[in-house]
Order: sequence, then structure tokens, then C-alpha cells
Amino acid sequence: MIEQLRMWLAARAPRERMLLAAVATIAVLAGVLTAALAIHADLASLEARVTSGERELAALRRLAADLGPTPTPAPAGTPSLVTRLETAAEAVVGRPRIAAMTPTTAALPEGLREERVALRLAGTSLAELVRLLHGLGSADPPIEIARLELRKHPDDPRHFDATIEAARIVPAGQP
Repeated sequence: MIEQLRMWLAARAPRERMLLAAVATIAVLAGVLTAALAIHADLASLEARVTSGERELAALRRLAADLGPTPTPAPAGTPSLVTRLETAAEAVVGRPRIAAMTPTTAALPEGLREERVALRLAGTSLAELVRLLHGLGSADPPIEIARLELRKHPDDPRHFDATIEAARIVPAGQP
């Protein structure tokens, strides 16, 4: 086949051979340029995807830092959150000042659930609230406070109505 091509080229005039060589060179250069442009476009696309992924990762890291450490599930056999919160509140402020306790639960992914208890206190002093919060934070395991709301009594500025919302994460099957 190569021999036939050589014979065919030899039969052409020198001017035609030069024109065929120029056309072949241009075709090869066009093919190389097309391949180079395709590779460049692919690399630019990949670079854009990597940059986008890095931005998303940075945003996720910022959000994770805002959330703080991942809570660990409470160990099995720990008394319920309602019991622990009620015991601590009774010891510090007394039963008469506990206006309400409202427990709620919410399902979480990975077979976990979140227990929340809203404890409403009436007519407590700031010192009692501080002692209660310190007691909750130093309990073993500590009771995590998700929300704290204080309202001053209009007739007695030394006493507050407070809502303390505690939360913990437990395995879904644990009571």
C-alpha cells in the first residue's frame, strides 16, 4: 500500500506534490490544534468544578464551625432529661417556682432522636438561675442548654420568669 502511494506521488508533478504536502501539513496542524483546544476546555471545566467544590467545602467548614462540636449521644441507662432537669431545679429553686415542664422529641438521622425539655420558672432570683445553670453545666454528663429566656418582673426587678430549654441526643430505641 505504501509502495502504491509512493508510485502515485511520483507520477504527480513537483508542484502538485508540494501542494499535497502543504495540505497534509495543514490537516495535521488542524488536528493537533483541535485536540489541544479540546484538552484546554476540559481542563478549564475541571478547574471550575474544583474551585466550586473548594468554595462549597469552605462554606461547609464555616457552617460546621458555627454549629460547634457534634453532640454525642447520651450513654444508655442515664435518667431521662425530664427527671434530671426536674431534680436539679427542685434542689436549687424549689418545687413551687417550677411553673411548667414541657418535653418534646424529634427524630434525627442515623437512628438518633433529640429530647428537649422546656422548664419554665416563675419568680426566681438571678442568683438562683446562675446556680441552676452552673449545676446543669457541671452535672455528669452535663445537661446542654439549647435556649434561655429571661423576663423581669415588672413589680419586682430582682425576680425573673425564666424559660430554660435543655436538649440531648439519644439512640432512637432508648426510652
